[in-house]
This record gives sequence, C-alpha cells and structure tokens, in this order.
Amino acid sequence: MANWDRDAVVDLLRDCARIALRFYDDPQRELKADRSLVTAADRAIEDRMAEALDDPPAGVYMIGEETVGRHGEDYVAGALAGRTWVVDPIDGTASYAHHVPAWGISVGLMEGGVLREGAVLLPPTGELFISDGDAVFFAERCPEGGAVDLRPLKPRPRAWDDGALIALAQTVAKRRLLRLPNPVHALACAVMPLPYLLLGRYAAYVGALKLWDFAGALPLLLKCGFVGKLADGRRIGPDIAAGLVELEAGHPRRWAMAEPAVFAATEAACDTLAGAIVRP
Repeated sequence: MANWDRDAVVDLLRDCARIALRFYDDPQRELKADRSLVTAADRAIEDRMAEALDDPPAGVYMIGEETVGRHGEDYVAGALAGRTWVVDPIDGTASYAHHVPAWGISVGLMEGGVLREGAVLLPPTGELFISDGDAVFFAERCPEGGAVDLRPLKPRPRAWDDGALIALAQTVAKRRLLRLPNPVHALACAVMPLPYLLLGRYAAYVGALKLWDFAGALPLLLKCGFVGKLADGRRIGPDIAAGLVELEAGHPRRWAMAEPAVFAATEAACDTLAGAIVRP
C-alpha cells in the first residue's frame, strides 16, 4: 500500500486484530534484550503489516518496533526521506500477555520525516480512531467484518483541574516523580491513553516515547488541536527530524523522543505538567 486509503487501513487493522486475538490465550511470551516483553502475536502482526506496506523498490518503507533493527542504514535513510509506514503491532504487550485490556494496534504514515496520517485500533474495546486529510473519525465498535460506522470525531477534552486524571508511561512512573495532586494511571502503553485524550477520559499524558509509540496517535491529536510538548518546553509537531526523535545511527536511544513528552488539550496544561516533572 503506497498511499493512505482509509478503508484499506481499517481492513488491515482488523486483520491484525484477528491475529492478536488468535494468539490471545497462548501469547508465547519472551523477553527481548532490553528486558521488555514480546509475543508471537507482535511478530506475526508486524509480518502481516510488512506484507501489506513494505515496498522499497516503489519507494515505500516500513519502520516497526520488532523489525527496524534488521534493516541497514541505506534502508533507514530511504525511510526517513521517502514515504514510510510507522507501525506498532501491539503497544501494551505486557498488558496483552497478561489479559489486561489496555493494548492496541497503531499505524502512521510519514512522508519525508513528517507524520501525515494516523490510526489506532483498540481490539479489547473495539474502538477505532483514524485520520483522513484534515478530519479525524471515530467508531465505537469496529466489527471483525462488514461496515464500520465511522463518524467525524468531535473532541471533548477534559477540563484541567486537580481532579483531572493523568496517564503515565511506565518509564515515567519508575524513574521520575510528578509533583501534582492529580490522580494518575501508570500504563504500559501509549496507544490507549493518547487517543482517549480526545474523548476526555484522560486529561493529559506524560511519557518517554519511541517513534512507533506515538506515530499512529500524534496526527489524530494535532488535527484535533491538542498540544504536545517535550519536557524542555519544545512544541511537538509532525516533523520527527526537527529534534523530536533521536535518529543518529548507533545512538543508545535511537528512535526515542529526545525528552519526556506531555500531551493535553491546552498549552497551559502542558506547561504545568512539564514543570511538575522531577528528573532523577
């Protein structure tokens, strides 16, 4: 697939969800070198995505969590300069592997290092978020087959106050303090809380993210007028080469955001969050 086709992307995500659910009762867990979990479903889904999306001779590439390390620097250079699908086969693998319904599948389309479109499917709930041009669409239930009732999403952000619920990434929960009175959820994924900002279920998200963690959700947030900032105050835009992500070959944090990130409906809320992060 060379271009963003909303219906084709939805069909691919549904295909991937079927794979995830097929492995759900026997996920075949193992630990990667970085001590994070991976399952047979992660690998099978990324293989399915590569089959549909990866076509270097046509100038179309794919960057995925489980396969990016297999490619040489020529491939990476082509991916950063050309048209590239950025995928996370299962974000929230730890939850998936333990039957906790906080995981999902995401895909983003990047052109010349700029994220243009994104989609997120949450199989445990059936919720689907997808962009198409300047619009963002939402379906409360995405059935395995048949028509999907996608409707324009009208953001309903949660007002910011001391009772607003904040989602935290595991890295933030383990390594940093957040000096705020707000209740928090420490989640092992970004794929659920980021689009849930659009529904007002969370008021904010704080996390240290890699490219595939946010590629599907960032276009949704930006098209809906939400704000993202790095902890040092820099605004997060769609251009990953503008100091947003570490891209240098051999860098120990390659593909990671340069700083922890905060997302919320307003710049003021982001500034409050960024100022509340205590570095270790």
